[in-house]
Amino acid sequence: MVRTMVRLAAILILGAILAPLLIGQIGAGTICVAPLPKQLPKTAATPELFCPSGKLSFKIDGEKAVPWSREESAEIAGLDLNQRHRVVVLCDGKAQQSFSFRFSEFKEQQLCLFLNDLYQTAQLWERKRSPWCKCR
Repeated sequence: MVRTMVRLAAILILGAILAPLLIGQIGAGTICVAPLPKQLPKTAATPELFCPSGKLSFKIDGEKAVPWSREESAEIAGLDLNQRHRVVVLCDGKAQQSFSFRFSEFKEQQLCLFLNDLYQTAQLWERKRSPWCKCR
């Protein structure tokens, strides 16, 4: 009887520990969007990635487009850790580049979205590797 109870307790504890791994990650992820440079630097980007007006915006999944600030970082919170997400960068309201990602592709749940100044490509890195993302 005691042996059965110990086994049952061990199975329950093991199940409680492994359940989040089997079901998926628990919680929500965030993306800190780094500000654009105040002046467009010289770039090696292909012409189709250059936005002559400088009016860039972004959207994540099916949300409305948000103007990309040149002043401060913006935080997008509450993103599902178990779903694939789509990031779209727009120039003058028209899609210019896009990519998909899952939080499971990264070591942490706080990410940084920024525009690479050399190639003008949107990139997503872990926030602790991205000092230019200044979200709190």
